[in-house]
Amino acid sequence: MRKYLICLLSFFLLLVGCTVPEKPKEPIDDPGENGTEDPEDPIDDPSVPGEPGDSDNYVVYINLDGFAKYYYDEAVKRGGVQTLRKLIQEGVMFENLYNLPPSITNPNQAMIISGATSGKTQNVYRYYDRLNNIVVQQGRENKAETLYDKAVELGIPSVSVRHFPAESVFSPTDPTRLYVTEPSGTEADAAARFDQAIKLVRGNSFQNGTSPMRLEEVPRFLTIYCDDLDALGHNEKDAYGYKKASTENGRLNNVLAALETIDQKLAELIQAYKDRGIYEKTTFFLTTDHGMTPFGAPSILESLFSKYSHSKWPALRDKLKSINKDYVFEYLGPGEKPSPSTTIVGVGVGLQMQLTFLDSSVTENELESIKRELLKEEYVQAVLTKKELLQQGYWRGANVDLLVIPSERYHFHGRENPSGNYAVRGQHDTILDSSRHIYGIVWGYRVKKIGLEEKEYLVPQFGVAMAEMLGFTLKDANVGRMDIFD
Repeated sequence: MRKYLICLLSFFLLLVGCTVPEKPKEPIDDPGENGTEDPEDPIDDPSVPGEPGDSDNYVVYINLDGFAKYYYDEAVKRGGVQTLRKLIQEGVMFENLYNLPPSITNPNQAMIISGATSGKTQNVYRYYDRLNNIVVQQGRENKAETLYDKAVELGIPSVSVRHFPAESVFSPTDPTRLYVTEPSGTEADAAARFDQAIKLVRGNSFQNGTSPMRLEEVPRFLTIYCDDLDALGHNEKDAYGYKKASTENGRLNNVLAALETIDQKLAELIQAYKDRGIYEKTTFFLTTDHGMTPFGAPSILESLFSKYSHSKWPALRDKLKSINKDYVFEYLGPGEKPSPSTTIVGVGVGLQMQLTFLDSSVTENELESIKRELLKEEYVQAVLTKKELLQQGYWRGANVDLLVIPSERYHFHGRENPSGNYAVRGQHDTILDSSRHIYGIVWGYRVKKIGLEEKEYLVPQFGVAMAEMLGFTLKDANVGRMDIFD
């Protein structure tokens, strides 16, 4: 019997010893090669759902493209923006609200509605694709979940007046997810867009393009997008009834005049919500994607002799060559490929310049050394290395090794004609305070009456906060929750 038990035990041990081991996990591909970002933990605990049963509240999101904080400050000095000033006591106005690079409309709009950095949305507007050896121009791409995606999924009645990221998700005919434009033949300025929102909130008839419409109920989620401040801030041409300014003061006057119109229309929208008896159940979010940095000569007359008139990208090219004689810089546009002799690809929109070293083995120490040399130049205000960009959540797939930011009024415009004169212009692809420091205010239902908030926030946190008030979370959110709700 004993001999039998020993044989049985030996047989059992043999079976255990022959068990097939678990297959090892496949290694994760190098994110720099496949153009995707490393998985990121949230900077803070992301969105927290609204209170259970809190589904009879309303959320309004107003995005005024190009609303720099200094515009608001100047308007206050001149005694303007009375509506915005009165609203401070009803909620929170952010004294230190900032965006993230690249500070360009499409990428930064995507970050807000996803509550995420570009590492999640994977949109930086323009970049060099190392794998395909070409400069890629992006449009409205967004790899992250958005407020609009989630609202449709959950059946939340929603309307967007001209907020373009909603256009592909909403419909011009479906009242539960409606995309609204201005009446056909009407200039699409802020007044026209606010008027559409005011009519639908009041339950009045309105013309959506060429189609007459009327909504019985106020949508639970309403968004409004206006780009008057952006167009006038760029001052590239006549826009929205304003003539192109010939001086920096004229540019600012145009912007502030448009801001006053918006301020008055905002008061009308608020009154519409009050008249419908739902103002006390509505949370309002008003912010922007970026500010605006003046560049070039400060007047047309001064452009003839100003040191700011001409582009500095040739100087950047020469500086790189002086750092290392083997460096060959080439400034490329969308769809272009580098020449065989090129060692550094430059990609830009007008202000900051993204540098990609074609020798991908360049080290962080080498980048730091080049950064120190570039910072010696008068026209260079700042330089961010790849490591510093990634720490800010910048998309790794953009393959940026160095981001060079020109000093005030200097620029890298004129890729094909660097000797052209630039004067009284505005651009925002920069980390300078005039573009990064932006306006933002939240007021209404469940918002703490903090008044002026000195704590620093990032504008993608607005997306997390809106999701919270709508009672859901954004699955790709990786920025912190705003401590502004009761």
